[in-house]
Amino acid sequence: MHDLAVISKIQSITPIEGKDRIVLAKVENYDTIIQKDEFNVGDTVIYVFYDAILPEKPEYEFLRKRCWSAKWNGFRIRPMKMGGVVSEGLVLPMSVLPEGKKYKIGQVVTDDLEIRYYDPDAQLEAQSKKRSKFLDYMFQYAWFRKFYRKFFKKARAKEGYPIWIDKSDEENIEKCYEDVSRYPETKYIVSEKMEGMAVTFTIEKGKFKVYSHNFNVLAGAWVEVAKLYGLEKKLKTECQKKHLKSIAIQGEICGPNIQGNIYGFKTLQLFLYGGWHDDHTRLTWTELELLAKYLGTPTVPVLKRDQKIYELNQMVKDCEGESVFKNNNKPVPREGLVWRTEDGKVHFKNKSRAYKAWFDKKEN
Repeated sequence: MHDLAVISKIQSITPIEGKDRIVLAKVENYDTIIQKDEFNVGDTVIYVFYDAILPEKPEYEFLRKRCWSAKWNGFRIRPMKMGGVVSEGLVLPMSVLPEGKKYKIGQVVTDDLEIRYYDPDAQLEAQSKKRSKFLDYMFQYAWFRKFYRKFFKKARAKEGYPIWIDKSDEENIEKCYEDVSRYPETKYIVSEKMEGMAVTFTIEKGKFKVYSHNFNVLAGAWVEVAKLYGLEKKLKTECQKKHLKSIAIQGEICGPNIQGNIYGFKTLQLFLYGGWHDDHTRLTWTELELLAKYLGTPTVPVLKRDQKIYELNQMVKDCEGESVFKNNNKPVPREGLVWRTEDGKVHFKNKSRAYKAWFDKKEN
């Protein structure tokens, strides 16, 4: 999960054709619409990313018409298309922060603004995870998730996601471009980012476990997919054959009742994108493809191999396009791309700005 609010600076401001009252500001490498003359290039501001939910407070009332969500009891920030351009977040003045505290560029202020994370899968997870009502409530706050995972690793291993596996949260290219562009000769495997929900299957000490994006689950589509592909038996056989004490695979579930089933799949489908060795190191992409073939489940669609980093704006533009899958022979917009090295140690996502606005409009 990306940061939800951070102290930053206005990188640039450009006019929007045919619009006199609004302009397009670039902050944190994201494009966001602001009122004309409200901010200047170089101003220190708060940038609120999409998937943030702001509390019901007077200073955010200007958002009510476009952003209020009764379901989430707050102002949900999401990509929107206005004036022919996609606005991805929200720019706020520093004055909305609590007084008496000093802030610096790059500082995350999610908790200071009482911002919550928009998690559409939370309801599905709640039906199958083993967790108290108190934790259900507290886990909506970023500060509590950080505290819980730092100081209660044993509890997390028992109740939450296994601590020996990294979650499948890729950083957005807008956030990590400065770092990855320092190594222009690095080659990447580029795959389509599938719209669905994350799942992890593990064999640990001979026991088969199924995890959603956050927790050990006992029911739901996660477990149904495991049965559909016979994963428990196959993964146990793989461990015996290769003398492994543990193994894990990660993937995306798509299909009926999941994220609007935009691909029109008639049954649940599993697409693998990651895995882990017995010694808690990542499977290489080659190893994952071989394992996927044995398990009888595809990997996420690979579009390019040996691809190198190039100019950011062009990368963002190029991630748009059509999915390799069609819904009743009708094209489906591509959610974006995921870039990863062969060894899996470097990976990030490149989400289509047009898709984010399209999907949100479709969802609502």
